[in-house]
Amino acid sequence: MSSLSDIRKIDNTRVPVPWITILFIALLIVVAVWFLRGGSFRLYASLFFGLYYLTKLSWLSIILVSVVQNIFFLPFRFLYERFYVDLKAFEHALKKTKADEQSFLLNTNVRQGNTSVIFYIINFVFLFIAFTSAGRVFLLEFYRSPIDKSFLYSFIPYPDYPLKGVIFHFPFIDITSTTAVSWYYIFLIWAIPIGVLVAFRLLWRVLKPLLAKSKTLLRYRIGYNRLVIIVGGFLGTLIIVSTFILRHFPTSAHFQFVSADLSLQNTPFNIITAICTFFAAIYSGFQHNKEESAEARKAGISEAIIAQVARNTLRNSIRNGLVLGLFALWITRLMPCSHDLSVLAFEALYVTSPITFDLIIPRSKHRA
Repeated sequence: MSSLSDIRKIDNTRVPVPWITILFIALLIVVAVWFLRGGSFRLYASLFFGLYYLTKLSWLSIILVSVVQNIFFLPFRFLYERFYVDLKAFEHALKKTKADEQSFLLNTNVRQGNTSVIFYIINFVFLFIAFTSAGRVFLLEFYRSPIDKSFLYSFIPYPDYPLKGVIFHFPFIDITSTTAVSWYYIFLIWAIPIGVLVAFRLLWRVLKPLLAKSKTLLRYRIGYNRLVIIVGGFLGTLIIVSTFILRHFPTSAHFQFVSADLSLQNTPFNIITAICTFFAAIYSGFQHNKEESAEARKAGISEAIIAQVARNTLRNSIRNGLVLGLFALWITRLMPCSHDLSVLAFEALYVTSPITFDLIIPRSKHRA
């Protein structure tokens, strides 16, 4: 049996811990204590009422909280581009590692002072705290009942009650009557485009030996493949949704502005939140698939494999969108619609980020 001194010689805990790891652990402890003692909640409550002091409108303050949060996280996005290559390498390593060994891989990278992995964890922790704290603030009923002064920083002016701008007006289409399209026409609506796609595929199989080397035809072929991937990824869902719409086709509707009291639950607002969450999830999946496909092409992976992975990714995006949309509809019916407005503001900023905040973030040269 080895002596205690021999065991200590091979004990990897005696390897010097990098300063970045020590700083990271200290930061996590400080942030955890701050979060558990309600520091993040106080920060978001003070941010909301600070903005309310400037705007005198509750609904506008809720939207501006989302904007300020995006501005706060801009440095994190700069750093993400800085560590892009290392983070992608780490993500690929995690995918290749067994589930029960992933925590060991993560711990090893932290102990070794892997800066990109440490940033990855810090970014995740701060995002979790941000969205948890924002959600908690907007779940409170402080619009009519005065908020406890201890929740606000001393330099934030205490608001006069009742708060102003609690009523939010949003557009809504009220369908007053519907009709059912004949099953014969529904069949034609789907049979014709599917038949055209099948005919093109059969024609390509016949002409492929003769035209496969044509670069011009190849460009059209790639475009056709992308169309098939996009449509095929959610074909079943599209058929179900379109059939429901055609069997309940609107014949009379009018556009109107609906008023929502942010301190109360509002069903039309809940429906809009669920629909927007569904499309935001699909958009996220589409953007992720676009990036992964570009990287796969740079790595020389065949188009057939890329197409198969893309099809599965889009199917998962549709499924995730449906689950998240239904969950959003269920959960928002149990809380004030101020939470709906907060969620919609975050989703709007995320979808519009390519033409807003992303324009000032230098993209990594290694991106496609």
